[in-house]
Amino acid sequence: MIKNTILILLLFMSTMINAQEKFIQIPILTGETALKMVQAAAEQAQKDGLYVTITIVDRSGQTLAVSRHHNAGVHTIRASYKKAYTACSQKRETAEIAKGLIDGSIPEDIRFLDENILMMDGGIPIIRNGKVVGGIGVGGAHGSEDVRIAKAGLSILTE
Repeated sequence: MIKNTILILLLFMSTMINAQEKFIQIPILTGETALKMVQAAAEQAQKDGLYVTITIVDRSGQTLAVSRHHNAGVHTIRASYKKAYTACSQKRETAEIAKGLIDGSIPEDIRFLDENILMMDGGIPIIRNGKVVGGIGVGGAHGSEDVRIAKAGLSILTE
């Protein structure tokens, strides 16, 4: 009886070990992390006296966190979302895409892939363990300032 129980237990453990090897672990962006990123980016914008909206999306383009300064333009809500969405979707910075459109290395048809695609500086993919897990977008300042603020949000990932 004891031998049979041990044999069944060993068989069960072997099956579980083999099952675990078949699961792929993919990093995710949590709401908690997204809130910390938005806060870090908003603090940088406040230090610089800039009125912006910051949006974080997950890998599927769904909004996880948003911060809008009360003086930021109404258009910045949608612009920051679209920048975050585009960076996540295209797995590269929106500034890089905009430059590629100008120099011809990226086809202009990219504009028509999705209604949420926006090629303006200020969108950066969020990468964890080599995988894009989301995007951060900033709207409301000059393009290079939007990028700098977005990078301030990303800085919490290295802490």
